[in-house]
Formats: sequence, structure tokens, C-alpha cells
Amino acid sequence: MTRQSDAVKWFTEARFGMFVHWGLYSIPAGVWRDEVVGGNMYSEWIQMKANAPHGVPAEEYRALAREFDPVRFDAEAWIREARRAGMKYFLITAKHHDGFALWPSKVSWFNVADATPFGRDILGELRRACRAHGVTLGFYYSHWQDWEHPGGARPKGPDDAPAFRQPSDEAFERYWEEKCLPQVRELMEAYEPAFFWFDNWRKDELLTPDRLDRLIGLIRATDARCLINSRIGTTWNHPDGDAAVDYRSMGDNSFPKERIAEPWETSGTMNRSWGYHRLDHGWKPTGQLLRHLVDNASRGGNYQLNVGPTADGHIPIPSIRRLREIGVWMDVNGEAIYGTEAGSVPEPEWGRVTEKRGPDGSRTLYLHVYDWQPGRPLELTGLPGRALSCDVLETGEAVEIQQDGETVAIALPDTCPDDRIAVLRLDVGS
Repeated sequence: MTRQSDAVKWFTEARFGMFVHWGLYSIPAGVWRDEVVGGNMYSEWIQMKANAPHGVPAEEYRALAREFDPVRFDAEAWIREARRAGMKYFLITAKHHDGFALWPSKVSWFNVADATPFGRDILGELRRACRAHGVTLGFYYSHWQDWEHPGGARPKGPDDAPAFRQPSDEAFERYWEEKCLPQVRELMEAYEPAFFWFDNWRKDELLTPDRLDRLIGLIRATDARCLINSRIGTTWNHPDGDAAVDYRSMGDNSFPKERIAEPWETSGTMNRSWGYHRLDHGWKPTGQLLRHLVDNASRGGNYQLNVGPTADGHIPIPSIRRLREIGVWMDVNGEAIYGTEAGSVPEPEWGRVTEKRGPDGSRTLYLHVYDWQPGRPLELTGLPGRALSCDVLETGEAVEIQQDGETVAIALPDTCPDDRIAVLRLDVGS
């Protein structure tokens, strides 16, 4: 990664953020002319997935803009839910693959101000709400795929289907200069995002090192503090690889099993689709979502949990319930997530470990217990010093410990404070 650790400190300390996928695709919500978008259930891909194998004709899809009137959209309410869930930052699809912009772009008519009856600056309202509530704002921007501009990249598909026909290099360059770079500049200058989340997932000859350098250089020159993720295409398309950017973005719902030294994150869904899909009822339980958060933090990573609002602008009830349940857990145990590092001890079978280091060499280890069995001592090996004390983070109840060399045995109390993940706090001297 190119930046010094202090440039991404806020990101690694935050650990938890909200991702929002919202746009014209939220109107059909996974169903086009009675055809259900199945497969991976990604409703935001409906323009290319419906009417298989040809996709929805561009003029039919763009006509959705005349229906986009989210009268229940309330930026304050969205950001309050993010804060209540314990999320420190907020990320939204400023422009997804369909090319539709959620701000009044002067670059393209295909935007919320010029093409819809709603006519409001969604990003501007979210920016004000984020500032009011102390939430850091970032933008997803589809820089590679753009299905509105004739020069934007298309997904892989049948060669005989016009919707999947790739642009020439010259056409893509026109898109890059006419839409991508100018819109990113607009976003930088009008909204001052703290980070960008770009979206490329494979090698593509259109994403040349020169084009990537121009986009990265534009952001660096406008605001050197703004962070850039690896899915801009550096992983597959740049000779410097991910050293050219600031943090690594894993694949969709991809959770590494190992500790990673550089800043990284996983973006994950609550069900299967990113955008709202009215027939996607595969909601993950709160306990599973919490484990994703803890797993990533214990391995040095962040977790960006996605919400797909409905077309009228409200967050679905199943999402609200999970956000609020996570928020209650974070109210109690946030100390064990925010500002922590990956655990330096071997990962135990019974759970995960995060830690904080003191200036004197002391450490506080947070033991996230997935398998609480009263009367059975937990063993933690590879302890970096002398165990001083241990308590239950939620209640402060003292817990008995016995140390033998680098191994400490921890006697679990009879009562488990949380049957999803209970947290113990272990202080260790230098």
C-alpha cells in the first residue's frame, strides 16, 4: 500500500461501516415482467440479467428514471440507523454499473436531478447528515462498467447479444475522458469523500495502467487524504499491484481465514442481493453477521455491511432489526472492536482475539467466545507477557485465571452474558 499508516488510521480504527446499494434497480426489485432475477440474486444487475440472454433494452431500463420518486428517503434516518448500529462510516453507490448518478451531475443527463421527478441531491443530503452525526462518508463509483455510455465496459455475455458487446479501446477512452474522470472530479470537489470504493473483479485490457494512474492521480491531486481501494483494478491490471492504492477490498462476501498486515475490508450482504430484491428472503441471522465482524477485526480487517433500501427510500424491516441488534451488541462490546489490532496470539478454536497495545508494552486482549461452556476452562496459548487480570466486558465480573508459561487457563463463569458472542477482557503486562 502506498500510504503511511497514519493516512488510513481512521479506517482501520473504525472497523465497521454501512454499505448501501440503491438506484433505479430498486424499482423492479429483482423482478422484470414477471421474470425473477435468480442465480446469485443480485437485483442491481437486472438490466443485464433479465430478458436472458439479451438483457433489458437500454431505452426500457432508462425509462425507470421517470418512476424514481423515493418520497420516504430521509438521509437523517439512514445515518441515525448506521450510528445506532455502531457503524463509523457510510458508503453508497453514487453510480452503479447502470450509469445512473445519485447527484446532479453536469457530466451526464442520466442523474437524479435531470432524469427523475424526485430531483433532489441525494448525496448532498447524506453528506450533511453524515457531518451532523460524525459519520465518515465514502462513495462507490462504477468506473469500469457503465451500461449507459456507449464506451463503458460491459459484462461478459453472449457474443451475439448487443448488450454484452465490449467497446473498442477508442470508445472506452472517450468514456474515460467524457464521463468517468469528470464525474469523479465532481464527486471529489462537491462532496469531499474520505474514500472511494471502485469495482473491478478481473483482468481487462481496457483498464490500462495509464488509465488507472490518471484516475488515481486525479484523486490524489484533488485531496491527498482520500483513500482508494484495490478493486479500482490494481490487483489484476497494474504493474504495482495493490501497492498503488490504500486498502484491499476482498471479493463479495469473502472472509479471509488468515491475518493480513495491510488495511483491508470485506463487504457483505444481509441476505443475497445487494440492491433490494423483493423475493430474496435469505436473511442471515444477526449472530452470523456479528461473527463476520469479529472474524475480520481479529484478522486485521474491516466489515462493511450492506443495506438495500426500497424504491421509495426506506430501509427494510429485516435490515432494521439486524442493524439494531448489532448496535446493542456494539454498545456493550464496541471497546473490543474499535481501534483494535489483529490478535497476536494463535487463533483459538473457541473464538477469536482482538487486542490493544499500551505505550508501556502492556496489552489488553479481548477474547470473543463463540463456544461458552461453563466449568470448562478456556486455554489461550502464546501469551506475550504475564496475565494480570480478566473480567467479563459487559458486567465487569472478575474471572479466575491461571498461567503456565505462555499458556493461560481462564475459568468461565456459570452464566454466559451473550449466547451469540460473549467477550472477556484480559490484561497482560509487558
